[in-house]
Amino acid sequence: MDRREFLATGATLTVAAFGGCTGCARMPAASLQMESITDAEIAEKVTHELEDGASDRRRLVADAVENGSATVEDVDPPLAANKSFVYEGSVYRLSHEVVESVPATTFHFTLDPVEGSVAESETVRYADLPAVDREKFAENGWDDGSFLGFGSSLLYLDREIPDSALVPDPERPVVVWDSETKGRFEVDDSRSTELKTYRYAAEVVDSSAERYGAEVRERYAFALSGLTSAERDIVRQAVETEDGYRVPPDETPPDAMWKLAKRFRPHEEVRYAWEDEEDAGGSGRIDGSYLVRRDGEVYWTSVHVSRDQFTTTANEN
Repeated sequence: MDRREFLATGATLTVAAFGGCTGCARMPAASLQMESITDAEIAEKVTHELEDGASDRRRLVADAVENGSATVEDVDPPLAANKSFVYEGSVYRLSHEVVESVPATTFHFTLDPVEGSVAESETVRYADLPAVDREKFAENGWDDGSFLGFGSSLLYLDREIPDSALVPDPERPVVVWDSETKGRFEVDDSRSTELKTYRYAAEVVDSSAERYGAEVRERYAFALSGLTSAERDIVRQAVETEDGYRVPPDETPPDAMWKLAKRFRPHEEVRYAWEDEEDAGGSGRIDGSYLVRRDGEVYWTSVHVSRDQFTTTANEN
């Protein structure tokens, strides 16, 4: 396995259980969550997630793996290079190159419902729009007129623009689907860009995701042992309750939580990005994701102690 694949900045993995909604709720003063995890699941944790089902990302990875390469058209890469994924029990890293680039323009527009009568000179039936316009609408599911009252953007190749009745400025701004469904199409802004064709290739990082995860476990997992009764109770809550152990933001964590958190300090957070060997090592912080051995199980463990709380307590001691 390529060791670069599981070295990452701690920020990438920090306490995902808090929902990622900055400003929606205050962080707890301290928290501990522990989830039993297998080696194969570790591999999925430390690589980039592929959505289940028929997502565009999953299809792209599947095509690159199964066919040797895959091409996709987009303004920007739909998947960044050097991202690793677990697919069908193996770990792959994607690379891409631009094989074609075509001038294009992105048009930002609004399509708002129109009430009452409109002069015929301002209207165009949807069915009478040029094919290029109808195709753009259909690609986005707007062809039946049920999505009125919104703003979005459409990408036109520069060679398509002369055939359009809507861009750069609509010849007849009111699009009519039926007598009850009319929308005013207004272009707010435009931006020159390029539609690129990206060719993706997949490189095998490890043919076994389970083996890959085992190497991560061997590198990072450490034992939690010799705990006091109060520390064991915190661990029990972290393992058994859905939200783990949490101390509200306005409360001071108990001594047992401080002592338990300090046990993580000498150990290395799980990382998976592209650091050099000398960059790896314990950060000294108590805020991140770890692999913990406990009672014959391995746990993906997210621990957090408020920086302010920790500083205050350290000064008092």
